[in-house]
Amino acid sequence: MKETRYHLRSGLLVGRPIWLPQGRDCHSPRTGTDLRMGRVAEILLGVCWLLVVLSSAHGQTRPSAGSAFVTVCSVDFDGTDSIPLSVTQIAQQRILAAAFTQSELVSQSTGWLRKVLYSYGYMEAVVDPPSVKPAEGRGGVVLRFHVEPGERYYISGLAVGGTKALAAQEIRDLIPFHPGDPVDGEKLDLALREIRRLYACSGYLDADPQLSENYHRATRTLFFTVQMHEGDQYNIASVKVLGLDAALADKLITLPDLQPNSAFSECRIREAIHSLWPAGGSSSEPSFGIRAERQLTPQKIDVVIDFSVGQTTQEELHAQSSLQQYWIRAEEIRCELRESLKRKSPTPCDFSKEWAV
Repeated sequence: MKETRYHLRSGLLVGRPIWLPQGRDCHSPRTGTDLRMGRVAEILLGVCWLLVVLSSAHGQTRPSAGSAFVTVCSVDFDGTDSIPLSVTQIAQQRILAAAFTQSELVSQSTGWLRKVLYSYGYMEAVVDPPSVKPAEGRGGVVLRFHVEPGERYYISGLAVGGTKALAAQEIRDLIPFHPGDPVDGEKLDLALREIRRLYACSGYLDADPQLSENYHRATRTLFFTVQMHEGDQYNIASVKVLGLDAALADKLITLPDLQPNSAFSECRIREAIHSLWPAGGSSSEPSFGIRAERQLTPQKIDVVIDFSVGQTTQEELHAQSSLQQYWIRAEEIRCELRESLKRKSPTPCDFSKEWAV
């Protein structure tokens, strides 16, 4: 999925990113189902929020200094020689990607750094509030933190509980940790996503692994427990095939994994469909999307298999048109606000004095 990054640079929104997806292939990390329309809806909600902010600010002379957003241009650290470079780079990326107001810049950026260090085993790290200086010629700020990381904690063990639908060992095998390994938040997050995917492949779309930890200060170790909340298994209520010849569609819906009341598993459905097009055959393997639509009836799924790649549905066309109109109106309001600010406050906001050291 390609993404385009837009920055609305006004007195109110400086450096606050808005992400717009391009293309058709958006998938849920939990279930893998096609959520194109869901993403469009999220974008529309985000644009509505933007219009509310701009409309409420329209006519004001200028935003208050404390509520203006700040662009962080660079982040530096002192005292992090004992911390792996990969960890400090993750901390830098998280802080640079976040949106801070001037009044919350110091406290929130310090909180982000502490959170990253904690997730990588630096449970006793001491992080001083950063020094803040204007970035030369770039209109933002430079943050510099002093860190006393302390000793890194290591994993003493891991337990899995609450499993009924799947064996606990299957869950344990997805977590790449062993006693003596350093704590690694990125690997842990990836493992939790893989656990959700494994359950989704068995029809448990709401499965949620809850992580808890017990740390032992004397030994500088952490013991993790993954407690599964599996939820209910979803079953197929109906199947609809789009963009495929009627004869092939009839053959498709006879697959065992698509029968009514069978457990919904996108993984098995995809494998079964791919098996109908043998590798190296005369016909090329088609592209398709699978959409799971939840019914009002509990734990029932209407499955839509769409082979019409490259074609846009009427709902998507309507959503794209609405989105275009929202952006046109947002640009109009932004221009009106900019002209109003020029008339009432010709001097742009300058925070360099407040941050002078």
